[in-house]
Amino acid sequence: MISVCICTYNRSESLQRTLDSLAKQVNADFGAIELLIIDNNCTDDTHRVVEAFRTILPVQRVTESRQGLAHARNRAVNEYQSDVLLFTDDDVRFDSHWLATYQDAVRRFPQADYFGGRILPDWRHTKPRWIGNEPLALIDGLLVWFDHGAETRPFGPTEPPPFGASFAVRRSLFEKIGSFRSDLGTGGMGLGRGEETEFLLRAKDAGGQGIYVGEALCFHAYDPKRLTPAALYRYGIACGRSHNAMADRPHHGNSGTAAWFVVRGMVQMLKGRGDRFRQCIVNAGIEMGTRKSLVGGSS
Repeated sequence: MISVCICTYNRSESLQRTLDSLAKQVNADFGAIELLIIDNNCTDDTHRVVEAFRTILPVQRVTESRQGLAHARNRAVNEYQSDVLLFTDDDVRFDSHWLATYQDAVRRFPQADYFGGRILPDWRHTKPRWIGNEPLALIDGLLVWFDHGAETRPFGPTEPPPFGASFAVRRSLFEKIGSFRSDLGTGGMGLGRGEETEFLLRAKDAGGQGIYVGEALCFHAYDPKRLTPAALYRYGIACGRSHNAMADRPHHGNSGTAAWFVVRGMVQMLKGRGDRFRQCIVNAGIEMGTRKSLVGGSS
């Protein structure tokens, strides 16, 4: 049995699209599925949306009053009844075999501790012209773009951990290393990064075995508002602060290096490399975020 968890905060419209996509899964054994909607203090009509799916999906809505994604995920850890807890987001749509493929991977790899699926951006209309084919880790992270091929196999030793929009954890791993750090991650609508990354890196350090489920494909909504220079800079600050909260050796960022990244970004923009320009702006934010986090400042 697998428990599917969707943590949500005031995104009832996108949640409805996500649940509709989940209801259309092919070859999935819904008799072996538990669906948890963790309502993180929603003030919109999330309750109505969830109720509308009760006759279609094995859904249960649970309210978590402590604001923040890590708190919501930890509530799911305390609530779920299955052997495996599968996390996804409230702004994704699924390939029709997403759930069945996860169920198959869990059966095929009984010794695996965690699983991570393939995620592509959902451009909806047209892919932005500035996005090229070159992998750029920071931009890919912001786009929630996690693509390491379409096969299902063990993660390689140097591969990055799965992204939060599609990853699953076996109960024995929670029992071994604990749950998510609540000082990391998104709080309400605020920016923050890192609780699932820290958890999965902790799992890897503890000898956890991971499976990349490339056949389990989902599409994450593309939001151009998250890619304005101001939003990119704030994202970088959040990344920097989370990095230092997790790192044994914190990075000592400085304003001079941040300014250099901005200048470098402008040069890249003049060259027509909008992707590298945005990567540089994020790097500038990381420099300032690590600087502020070291002196106890806020973003």
